[in-house]
Amino acid sequence: MSSPTLTAIQTQLNFYVNPTVAVLGGIGNIFVTIIFTQQHRNACSMYLVTAAIFNTLYLGFNRILQYFPFYYLDETARAFFLCKIRAYLPTVFGQIAKTMIVFACVDRYLITSNRATFRALSTPKRAKYLIVFSIILWSLVSSHIAIEQTIINGQCGAFGVYATIYSIFTIIVIGSIPPITMSICGYLTYRNMRRLRLRIQPAVNNTNEENVNIRQRDRDLLIIVMYEICIYVLTASLYPIVLIETIISNNTISSKSAQHLQIENFLLFMSFLL
Repeated sequence: MSSPTLTAIQTQLNFYVNPTVAVLGGIGNIFVTIIFTQQHRNACSMYLVTAAIFNTLYLGFNRILQYFPFYYLDETARAFFLCKIRAYLPTVFGQIAKTMIVFACVDRYLITSNRATFRALSTPKRAKYLIVFSIILWSLVSSHIAIEQTIINGQCGAFGVYATIYSIFTIIVIGSIPPITMSICGYLTYRNMRRLRLRIQPAVNNTNEENVNIRQRDRDLLIIVMYEICIYVLTASLYPIVLIETIISNNTISSKSAQHLQIENFLLFMSFLL
């Protein structure tokens, strides 16, 4: 496939698919927020609502960048500030949202455990602490992006050695740890379900430590979280693979052809779109 063809496809996808994904994602996040806000006493609901809020912020900020691009030719203090938050804020928003899905998955594992001590860990109070902790954590962990992102020759981005460091950070922290953690917790939760032979029972039934009864609401939340995990793992797998290929090719190929660069850019665009 020629470079002009890839460019044309990327332009069409960016013009039609990107806004559609943003609108549908925003609508879905609004519905999630409205529905699960009513279940504020459930830890998993709190995680899902927080994830929906930060996903909305992530989508909204990226759309602003897409439709109102800023040019960094003047290299003023304002330009440097916008350059730094351009990569920093989406990273923070995205990582908080992913962490909330991981927490929701862990919460479902705890709630399906046959150990009362594990089930007791799933509380709204603990969820509030973890949410605040995650916001602070990712704001600090991602601060290197705001520090190192700069403008060179009118281009905003990561340059030099930091470009490689940033790619490794993205591969490990953003692209690998969340899906691996979700997959492990999802498997453990599924194993709990199989072992305990979960069935819907009224909340008034006796709940002994040996017989864990999951109510309809908890079962619905479990299904939602499992779907979230499957979709995220499937859609997020391409991004770290493309980044790994880019790092290897940058260090092994002295001069990439224009077609090679275009294919890499197209794959990065597709993985980011997913």
